[in-house]
Amino acid sequence: MEQLTINTSLVRKEPAFEVRPCVVEKAIGISHKEFEHLRTHALEDNDIIAKNKGNMWFGADDKYHCLLVYDKEQGDGLLVESEGYDYARYAQYIPQAKLIYDNYCQSQQLEQSEEPDETEDEEMDMRM
Repeated sequence: MEQLTINTSLVRKEPAFEVRPCVVEKAIGISHKEFEHLRTHALEDNDIIAKNKGNMWFGADDKYHCLLVYDKEQGDGLLVESEGYDYARYAQYIPQAKLIYDNYCQSQQLEQSEEPDETEDEEMDMRM
């Protein structure tokens, strides 16, 4: 029997876990190769982040408005708020992001975008 494995970062002796709401303004599915490059080079300028800067900001509502970039094959993702930069200035690794996104779309009866852009990535604008 295979054991459950969760990709994450554990912190040592964290006194509390502070969280802030992060609104997914847009979700983009990319190839495993592209995701691994973004994950391992998060501080490098990235075309996907650059093209989607308008979907990321910190709002007067005290919430981060973010881009969710997920691995179409493996399912994990990154929640990104770039502060207007072309790299993942603020980001968090989200295990099973594709599953979370798919469940959200199903619960809201949203259709995922079927039209690929020039990079053939899956995209969904989450604004209602």
